Amino acid sequence: MKQITKVRKAVCAMANQLRKAGYSLKDAFKKAWQRVKLSMTVRAAGTTFENRQERLAFLKQFKPKDLTVTLEREKKNKFDCNAIQIVVHIKPIRRRTVIGYVPSKLARELSEVLDMGIQVKATLMQIIGGYAYKENLGALVSIVI
Repeated sequence: MKQITKVRKAVCAMANQLRKAGYSLKDAFKKAWQRVKLSMTVRAAGTTFENRQERLAFLKQFKPKDLTVTLEREKKNKFDCNAIQIVVHIKPIRRRTVIGYVPSKLARELSEVLDMGIQVKATLMQIIGGYAYKENLGALVSIVI
C-alpha cells in the first residue's frame, strides 16, 4: 500500500511541474504516468565540464556489475536549483565520482520526486562517444521511479 501512495505522489509532483511548463492537466498527468511506468534513458548533461571526460574514460575499464549509480540532489547549484548529480560508485576501489547531471527539463520534475523521499533507481547503461580524435565521451543512464 505504501508503494502505491509513493507512486501517486511521484506522479502528482511530476504532473505539477509539467503543468507549470505549459502542458494541459490531462497531458501533464499522462506524461507523468508514462515516466513512472517506463524506464527513462537519458544522456548525462555536463560531461565536458571539470575533469569528467577523464572520469568517463577511467570508468570504461570497469565491468557494469562493478558500478552502481545514485542520483543526488544539489540544491545549492548556482546554475539550477533543481540540479541532480549522476554519481557513479566504483565498488572495486571504493570510490565515487560525479559524471554529470540529469538534463534540466527532466530534473525540474524529478527533483520534486527526490525531495519527497521517493526512491529513484539509476543504472549506467553505456559510456558513449570517444570514437574519433577529440570526440567527447558521454553517458547513457536509465532512470526508473
